[in-house]
Amino acid sequence: MVNFFITLTMACDLQCRYCYGEVCDCFDDFDDGIAVDYDVPETITYDISALRDFIKKDKDATVIFYGGEPLLELNTMLQMMDTLPAKVFLLHTNATRLDQVPADYLKRLHTISISIDGNRALTDYYRGNGVYDLIAKNAKIAREKGFKGEIIARMTVQEETDIYESVMHLFENPDFCFDSVHWQLNALFWRNDYEKRSFSKWVQNSYNPGIQKLLDTWVSRMKTDKKVLHMYPFVNIMNSLLRNEKTHLRCGAGWKEYNVQTDGKLSPCPVMSGMSDFYAGDIFKNNPDQLRVIHVSGECLKCDIAGICGGRCLYANTTMKWGTEGFKDVCKTIRFLINGLMEKKPEIEKLISEGVITSDDFSQGIEYNSCEIIP
Repeated sequence: MVNFFITLTMACDLQCRYCYGEVCDCFDDFDDGIAVDYDVPETITYDISALRDFIKKDKDATVIFYGGEPLLELNTMLQMMDTLPAKVFLLHTNATRLDQVPADYLKRLHTISISIDGNRALTDYYRGNGVYDLIAKNAKIAREKGFKGEIIARMTVQEETDIYESVMHLFENPDFCFDSVHWQLNALFWRNDYEKRSFSKWVQNSYNPGIQKLLDTWVSRMKTDKKVLHMYPFVNIMNSLLRNEKTHLRCGAGWKEYNVQTDGKLSPCPVMSGMSDFYAGDIFKNNPDQLRVIHVSGECLKCDIAGICGGRCLYANTTMKWGTEGFKDVCKTIRFLINGLMEKKPEIEKLISEGVITSDDFSQGIEYNSCEIIP
């Protein structure tokens, strides 16, 4: 079984500070010897029948509609849902147009991952005025139309974020409560921003203390509510710790999950679209079980927690945008997170043995569902 991101378009209807804004600041970012294909088209140029023939070679294929903003190409998405023989369909969206998806198609989606960054003030600061309210409204509409699957809040996190307040708000806010929350650090994507930011100071003074507070609250809620809040970084790592499992890259990029670019070529993930040295094949000549496997290398291979972390991010590991020093700054956040979870493991094992919670409460359902897992 392989999961496939289907990038429907590279275009987006928002201009977020950490995406559009940084692109404008770092337009010369790929002058470091990495081959880049600048001819990847903005929207799909291949015939859907070619994708259908490719997908049908994997009877358990999962399709994740992605962008840009995939709902800018809603008609194409609906046509693909009617054409592709995928076992499961997922959608990763900013939700500004989620209300436009017909009810029959919403009901066929397994999971909707929505980009939202916390409360109204923070989300609107990062993503634009009014975006938070639009997301809450459209997420409610999806439920009213009959969508019964998982709705994941997918946060982008940086110095303006209070991680504890933001995560808990998305679970408990009166506007719309999400089933699950995942977050990804805005780190190591660009070269030009490292020296301009106060990342290390923020990690020490805000982010890591917030992670510890989240861990304490997470276990406390297991005791009081007999419920495991579905925070993806916590749930998935703890699941591995409980089972003593080792892992490759947790997001699945380059070995369990690939991105179908708008030209039909396959990159390890959407972030690596156009990085031609890392293409894994294409939908025209390759079978899903014959794709090039690409693993992390370099610094991660020396790490004593590589079997738990898995390497965090293939793009970051490959490009080293912040250099070795910046790379290690980010790794410290992962080590703090994993150490915190390891400290909670005996307490959680005790709760499982007492029947307060079960080990199944830490399962993901569909693996490699567009959550990176390691922030």
